[in-house]
Amino acid sequence: MHMHTHRRRCTFGFTLIELLVVIAIIAILAAILFPVFAQAKMAAKKTVDLSNVKQLALSVIMYGNDYDDSYPFSWGWGNGGTDWSTGNWVPWQGQTAPYVKNQSIWLSPVDNWNRGTDPAVGNGNYVPGCSNPGAQSIGVTYSMNYLDVWDGGYPYDGTAWWGPGSVQCDMSPTCDSGGPGETSVPQVATTILMAPRPDNYHQWCQGWATDVFFNFSEFLCPNGSCSGTQLVTPGGGATMFNNGTNYALCDGHAKFMTLGASLVAQGAQSTAPVPTYWPTNDIAWPWPVGMWDKRQ
Repeated sequence: MHMHTHRRRCTFGFTLIELLVVIAIIAILAAILFPVFAQAKMAAKKTVDLSNVKQLALSVIMYGNDYDDSYPFSWGWGNGGTDWSTGNWVPWQGQTAPYVKNQSIWLSPVDNWNRGTDPAVGNGNYVPGCSNPGAQSIGVTYSMNYLDVWDGGYPYDGTAWWGPGSVQCDMSPTCDSGGPGETSVPQVATTILMAPRPDNYHQWCQGWATDVFFNFSEFLCPNGSCSGTQLVTPGGGATMFNNGTNYALCDGHAKFMTLGASLVAQGAQSTAPVPTYWPTNDIAWPWPVGMWDKRQ
């Protein structure tokens, strides 16, 4: 007698509910991890940016070693006449280029402005070799700390706007009259030398877009969206990395700071009254000016 054993074939698989649970778990994990990945990516860019700032600060120091301890003037020098529209106008990035070699570090990894080709805008202040029509422009993110007397409704107070004794030369590390550089800054470790000024026209070939101060719309607001005494949408260079940005100080070191930290009173500023010539716009022109002023 033969006995036949029948084996039941069992097919195993996921039920619909199980699949939905797995999908839900994956979605939850993705929601948790994607922001972490984004933060890690931004942290890496912040580190690269800090390295850029540090290298550019050192290039300024090396420039000073070769040029009688002077900082390069942010707006640069012309050799074709007194009119900006003639001759070659060499801003500070052109002056320090021999010490940098790598032009890519002038552009922050988070500076995504579309600068297009090299347009002949403004006064056409071009560094030598930049006047080729249609040439791809080279973005520049960083600017020197220099007070522009015309920005923000700065009033004329009867003193010279330019040259020794002017407000901008008294406050700024760099000065249009040249003069001593590091020796004119009493506290080099707490005086800002360089900060980001990202904008679509800030590029290698523009001689006039090379200075920055905390009142500049490009520094305080994205797309220059400042209105009157209010910051419509805070952002810009001042908050390139969440709530702050990377600065270079006059002694050559670089550090991350919030805008508020850069404005904390330094030395004599703690008891100094607001200057009579200072604009009344507390948002764009706060007082004290902290590390932005070399008079400490």
